[in-house]
Amino acid sequence: MTSLCPNRHHSDTSDYCSVCGAALTSPATAQGVSAASGAERCPNCGSPPGSVTACAECGYFLSAPVTDAPWVEQNWEVVVRPDHEYYEMLDPEGMEFPETTSSRRIALVGDLVTIGRRSKRKSIEPEIDLSGLLEDTGVSHRHAVLMRQPEGTWALVDQDSTNGTYLNADQEPVPSNHPIPLSDGDRIHVGAWTTVTMERLDTAHVQHVDMDSRPSKDTRNLARTNRRTEIDLLGPLRLRVSGEEVPIGAPKKRAVLALLALRVGSPVSALDLEWALWGEDETKTAVKALQNYVVELRHALPEDTIETTTPLGYRLGLPKDAIDVGRFERRCARGRSLLGSGHPGAAVAELSRALELWRGEPLLDLANGPVGVPETVRLKELKADAEEDVFEGRLQLGEHQSLVADLGSAVEAEPLRQRRWAQLMLALYRSGRQVEALRAFERLRNELGDGHGVEPSAELVALDRAIATDHADLQWTPPTQVAEVATTFTAATAQPG
Repeated sequence: MTSLCPNRHHSDTSDYCSVCGAALTSPATAQGVSAASGAERCPNCGSPPGSVTACAECGYFLSAPVTDAPWVEQNWEVVVRPDHEYYEMLDPEGMEFPETTSSRRIALVGDLVTIGRRSKRKSIEPEIDLSGLLEDTGVSHRHAVLMRQPEGTWALVDQDSTNGTYLNADQEPVPSNHPIPLSDGDRIHVGAWTTVTMERLDTAHVQHVDMDSRPSKDTRNLARTNRRTEIDLLGPLRLRVSGEEVPIGAPKKRAVLALLALRVGSPVSALDLEWALWGEDETKTAVKALQNYVVELRHALPEDTIETTTPLGYRLGLPKDAIDVGRFERRCARGRSLLGSGHPGAAVAELSRALELWRGEPLLDLANGPVGVPETVRLKELKADAEEDVFEGRLQLGEHQSLVADLGSAVEAEPLRQRRWAQLMLALYRSGRQVEALRAFERLRNELGDGHGVEPSAELVALDRAIATDHADLQWTPPTQVAEVATTFTAATAQPG
């Protein structure tokens, strides 16, 4: 018995086409799926989808593989409430505790949860919004950030707020731009009277949270998706489905999955896949072998994860964050943005989380092929840039003395990366080791000249000259000057949103 596939091939199998690998669906099944889709709500925000392809409310891609709602697996919440005891202790001049108060329970979802006050003019929409019913004018528009840590806990970062952020019973505000680890029960005090209490919930409680405790649509749209399928390429290829590792045996089958994962969400033609696998040594059976690899991968992955595209090709229907490369690139971009906006502590934390995704040599199954070589070079360059951004953030935080050893190892590992030498010279100088900083420049000049016939960059030459003359601009300046606590509390309302 044969089945007719969407590309009009006669297939010997009933689930996937034995010729092209397309998924086979009977008319009755297709009609049932279509009817069900029309009745379902968006799995991301709960709204009626309004379209067969994407949610009209939040833009969620409805034909992506079915996953649990993104807040189900979260196990942290915060309770936000006006705190009269904190208000009386602070005694802010000219600010009255609200006559009517309300509290709100918010699930922490995603990698970053911002605390502040909404401002349309400044395009600021924090997840924990202390305007409206929870209005506290002592809170800055961009006040603080809660950052998810790799082990699943959270850290607090004050964003150089006007009135500071306090933790528990501490009399001094937390230092700006430095991640402060948080624990269950910690109380974060912001503004004139607001307390945000961290609560860790057990799994059973989380799965039965009432509707009022669920995050708002805006928060859920920023949530980290519940990645039932994850593919890791920054080291030996690893496929995990619902938390269980799935072995992928044949090297070329792993290479197919690796390339589809690299281009997740985009179609990859059969010709591109064949070129990546065989290059100029393509055999007569390459087309059939590729189709078999795709069929076998489809059995290993959740249904409809690999789609057939026209002209003949395939697309991996997963979110970018399901691939560690996507998470790495996103975290690097966010860390670099934080570094450039004057938040070195948060930047170092985010970039370190990005680098922790690396488990070894990337793209091993594509390493020697025509596609894998340039992509491997690109990823290693991104990793080196991220390492140097971490060094830059630590320099801005004043960690020059502890950085010297790390930078010494870094320049030994990659002696031609001049930015690392500049960072090493600056760390040595700020540690009171001016002579060693000047010698480091001479080492670099010899390395470049003897081995490669080039000179150090103009920026490095200028830095060497500045170190030799003790230029005042080389002295370390804290990223934020934490002012003494004023006798009068400042309401952050000079420029209302």
